Parts: sequence; structure tokens; C-alpha cells
Amino acid sequence: MKKFTVKDFIAYNNPCFSCGNKINFQIGFLDLETNNTPSYLRPTITPNYTEIDLLITYSNFLKLYILHKTNKILTNNSQDLTKYLSRHKLFLSSTCSHCLTQIDSQYLDFNVEKEVIKAVPLNNERLLVTEDSSMYQLDSSFTEDKSDLVVYRLDKAKPLGPLVLRLPLLPKFRFKNRKHFIEKIKTYITFS
Repeated sequence: MKKFTVKDFIAYNNPCFSCGNKINFQIGFLDLETNNTPSYLRPTITPNYTEIDLLITYSNFLKLYILHKTNKILTNNSQDLTKYLSRHKLFLSSTCSHCLTQIDSQYLDFNVEKEVIKAVPLNNERLLVTEDSSMYQLDSSFTEDKSDLVVYRLDKAKPLGPLVLRLPLLPKFRFKNRKHFIEKIKTYITFS
């Protein structure tokens, strides 16, 4: 299974594979005490590091820096970071606000003592590619080792319900480019 450093993850789908626009990189987190849906933090990205404000209160703040070259972490308070990580799971998220393509990593594996984040595999991908009169939505789950393809007809003169196919895992990195993706998807549609 392919694994990514934070820097590699940011570059993996930037610009967006599906439409070529710039992506929005975020740090997702799940609060283990409330176990609600994930929330997102907007980090500051520089060429050398990613800076995240994990917690800001009236009397305290917790910052995390991830160095791109080494995937090492720095923080303003190691004890508070350890406490924060005991209550929260963090993951990387890349979303295109234009076409809604989204890619999420699995939860980050922190080693606070060694001050490093291990490389992380992908959790899921949603690729949305529009071409002529069709839109292809490919949802890939790396934990379930499968992909689901939904093909929508955009031509309202020929209304048809969406075509749904279960496929083997087809991650974005298996496609050279958008054109190769469309050709491969059309082949799956023809022979299914």
C-alpha cells in the first residue's frame, strides 16, 4: 500500500486531477469524546513546513508544525500535544471546491517522543470527472480494497438512470492523466 508524507499528500492531487483547479488542503480531526462527524482545520502551508493551530482558547493555544523535508513535528507544548492526541484523531484531506473531488488519508500516526509523523496510506478517494454528456464518479475505499463507479448522463434529451458498477480498487495513481482515466472507465463500462 502506497504511503505519503504530508508534503507528498499535498502534492498528490494538486492541481486537481479531475478538473485542473487548485485544491484545498485541510487537516481533518475526529473528537473521540463526542465521536461526531469530522471537523476540519485550515493549515498554513509554506515551502518548508505546514503550520496548524490545533487549539486556541482564551488562555492557551496549541500549534503544530510539520517539517516537509523530514515529516518531523514541532510544537509549542509537547504535554498539551500528547493530551490533545489522546482525544483526537487527525487525518489529511484534499478537496477541490470546483468539482468536489476529495481524497482523505487514514489517521495520522504520531510518535511524540521521536517528534515525527509516520507516512500514511490513503483512506478514500472520490474522483468526479465530466466529459461530453457523462459524469464519472469513482469512489475508492482503500480499507475495503474496492471502487464503486457511478456514471451519470448529463444529456437531458436522453434521460437514463445512473449506471453503477463495483470494481477492483482503482486509485488515482493508476491513471496517467484525465484522458487515460476516461478511456479506462469506458473500457470497464463496455465489458461489464
